[in-house]
Amino acid sequence: MDNNEYNNDFLSYYGKIGRKNYIINLLILTAIYIVTLLINLEGLKQYITYDFLYTTLYFVIDLFKFMVIIAILSVIYRRIADISNTDKRLITIFIILFLFPFFYLNWGYFLLNFIPPLVQILNVLTIYVILPLALVFSIVMAFIKSRN
Repeated sequence: MDNNEYNNDFLSYYGKIGRKNYIINLLILTAIYIVTLLINLEGLKQYITYDFLYTTLYFVIDLFKFMVIIAILSVIYRRIADISNTDKRLITIFIILFLFPFFYLNWGYFLLNFIPPLVQILNVLTIYVILPLALVFSIVMAFIKSRN
């Protein structure tokens, strides 16, 4: 697919996405993610007698959450491509605001836990600075017109 074509798929990093479809896709994915966060497996544990089944269900729901986050990142990346025509500065902003927190919160926290001061600094930086900026940036991108 040509990088200049519009693409409304949830899991794709090719093409661009317009404002209307960006808002719709992001709202759908955010709602799905919030619903998966509300699933209380601890309440189901009393009904599931097999630990293997409980563990498998827990893994599948976590994998689904992971895929929804990847889809959210792809929608945001395509919106950045739409408004910037692959401007290097906006790609750098995408990496800092979206990929860094994603990798840090999923893997970095556990890989760096042997350096507590660094973990504390990165926690504060990620949770109180980068994630709020990312949220504001993703909302602002819904109102910016593309250059085409």
